[in-house]
Amino acid sequence: MPIKLNILQPVREKTNENIIYRDINLDVNTGIVKGENANSAENLKDLNTSVNFEAIKNSLINLITTFPGQKILNPEFGMNFGDLLFLPVSRARARVIGETITNTLAGFEPRIQLTEIEVISDLELQEYELNITINIPEFNNNPLNLKGRLNRSGFYSY
Repeated sequence: MPIKLNILQPVREKTNENIIYRDINLDVNTGIVKGENANSAENLKDLNTSVNFEAIKNSLINLITTFPGQKILNPEFGMNFGDLLFLPVSRARARVIGETITNTLAGFEPRIQLTEIEVISDLELQEYELNITINIPEFNNNPLNLKGRLNRSGFYSY
């Protein structure tokens, strides 16, 4: 005879029907404690989450900052820039980085349509400025713009 344990089911407030995508916030901090009684189920802590546009933006940042092989259960996940970030910055390398991003997004992110990618080589700072514009069909093709800098240390969005 199976036993049903209610303690294994997550306690959540009713979610908004407009939430399509949910992801853990990249800052990984706990949510707000609710309720008055310390033993109440409403006092359970949970991780903060990003929803919809922010969740997709987190996914894109995750793809750019992950090197293939870092995720054990999905070893192909991520972008392989090879030695491009450790060689002198050039326009030709910026083009290769743009192609790598385009191919990886097409393979790993079916929720989006890439509309424009701009990789600008900054010779003085020895880094690349990324400007990625995507459309999200689930949200009436509303555009999402991701800007950041890519260098030897990693990717930093702003």
